[in-house]
Amino acid sequence: MPHFGPIRARAWLNVLLIATVMCGAANLPRAAHAAWPWSTKAADDGVGSAQWWKKNKSNATFEPGKGYKVEGVEGYFDGNGRPIAAPAPVESVLEANDESKETGLIPGLDPKVQYDKMKAAVGLGPNEEYAKSEYKEGDRLFREKNYKAAAEHFSTAVSRGPHSPIEQDAMFMLAESYFFDDRYIKARDAYDALVKEFANTKYLDTVIDREWKIAQYWEKRDEQNPHWPLTPNVYDKTRPWFDTIGHAIKAYESIRLNDPTGPRADDAIMATANVYFKRGRFEEADYNYGLLRSEYPRSELQFEAHLLGLQAKLRKYQGEDYDGTPLEEAKVLVKQLNSQFSGRLSKEEKDRLVTVEAQLNQEIASRDYRMAAYYDKKAEYGAAKFYYAEVIRKYPDTDIAKQARERTAAIAGEPDEPAKKLAFIVDRLPESRERTRVARIPELQNGGTRLAEVPDKNGTTDSNANPTIMK
Repeated sequence: MPHFGPIRARAWLNVLLIATVMCGAANLPRAAHAAWPWSTKAADDGVGSAQWWKKNKSNATFEPGKGYKVEGVEGYFDGNGRPIAAPAPVESVLEANDESKETGLIPGLDPKVQYDKMKAAVGLGPNEEYAKSEYKEGDRLFREKNYKAAAEHFSTAVSRGPHSPIEQDAMFMLAESYFFDDRYIKARDAYDALVKEFANTKYLDTVIDREWKIAQYWEKRDEQNPHWPLTPNVYDKTRPWFDTIGHAIKAYESIRLNDPTGPRADDAIMATANVYFKRGRFEEADYNYGLLRSEYPRSELQFEAHLLGLQAKLRKYQGEDYDGTPLEEAKVLVKQLNSQFSGRLSKEEKDRLVTVEAQLNQEIASRDYRMAAYYDKKAEYGAAKFYYAEVIRKYPDTDIAKQARERTAAIAGEPDEPAKKLAFIVDRLPESRERTRVARIPELQNGGTRLAEVPDKNGTTDSNANPTIMK
């Protein structure tokens, strides 16, 4: 087979693969077909030509399963005198089409299997010796800082040396070539592919360090020159095509997932939380600060996670008409900061915490007071008295507690529930069918509910002997 360069070979590979799929004959039995060894410049009377067959057709003998045979001429010919290629042995055909070892949704039609077959067909199949030579050439170019050319050779080494000792090294050097060529998207993807293929790769520390630098670079670039996520980047190869900050967050996530117990895992979570916080996405920021506090309790960033987490909770609270859970959670963080990190708090921070705690108490008390006022307005004084009492109990020294006491005194003589409007008319209306049926049940009469009864000697029941009666 002629030698193809990497680019030309890949082009031929794509052409052959498309032709195979479009024909739908990748794994179908193929009938023997005629070879076309002659060229347009061949002599008109050469073997296999129309003139030659016209002269020898009458002397040809037909052999079933093989074709026509002309005495003195090697090979067999079809009805038009064209040479028939020698058929492959049956055993080799069956072995080549054996699908028992193939996997996929439809065995034998798996695109990856077909792609691998086509690679082998054009000379791009596994070849460890060729992979080693490509790796060696890539290493030479890398040392000369010709990173773009080196990447091409390392890529070939990866594709030609799967499951070989050189594969891991080639994948790492491919990612390194992209990194030093400032093609950071390709580098990030190549590093992730390496860790996915070799979870315990010997290059893990370097991979994490590279991904950290890529994420930091993208974050800083977006801060210096922010863009809408859908604004295309068509000239800067160091940045993604779209959504630079989104890719920075994804790189931080890759660090945590690729090395969850490593020294950069908590840094990556903190960086992610800070990205969200600075962009006003306090819900996501709060989640990541909480993740750091719960998953990495020994992290040196615990203090920052508590302090910034408190700020995130305060900012994501949307007012008294919305859920008050962030306020309760913020109170817990204030308590933890005062108890666990008192030595790290500056005087200004301690004063600020005192102010924040007072504001939280005031806001929560305001929510309770608002609930009491709601029932107060509806003349449901029993519920109103309950919530006023809660405000007085929890926050006795606040202005709202003073207002609650005054209002409690004002409604002290009011009934717990409002009187029914038009009650005299309602009482004259017939009862519903369900209420009528309930009234006919003996066990529910006289204000008692008997769960069990003890009959006396005469067959009657005695409610006084029944210990489970409820009145």
